[in-house]
Amino acid sequence: MNFASAPRRRLYQAPVTSVHAVLGPPEQRCWVERQEVVEREEPNVKGAIIGGILGGILGHHVGGSHEGAATAGGAIAGAAIGSQVGRDSDVYSRDVQRCRTVPSGPPEFWEVTYNFHGYDHVIQMNSPPPAPGSTITVNRDGEPRRQ
Repeated sequence: MNFASAPRRRLYQAPVTSVHAVLGPPEQRCWVERQEVVEREEPNVKGAIIGGILGGILGHHVGGSHEGAATAGGAIAGAAIGSQVGRDSDVYSRDVQRCRTVPSGPPEFWEVTYNFHGYDHVIQMNSPPPAPGSTITVNRDGEPRRQ
């Protein structure tokens, strides 16, 4: 039996206590951007070894009273410089795909909680529901009035 055929039935107002929009699954949005890439060759190991030896020899001869420190410093500096000899870097542009997850469009439905005679009831609504603090019209069993 529906409410239209039983107009004498008593209707009640039940307060809405919460409303939650239920969204569909998130969507992934992607786009392509141009990005500059710098690609460097590996350090020159042979150059580092030769540079370290030559720097150590030079440091030893120039060091004077600080011969040990000059030798070590020359070796380190020579190795650092030698490792960079012949090392090139290439710069180029490439397309890079970027993606982001975003919530889906409008709500698929709303879950509305209302209280009637001390019990919480939950219904799903396809159209925007009343806000918390407003009321829903229900029958004596707490069932929402069909419109």
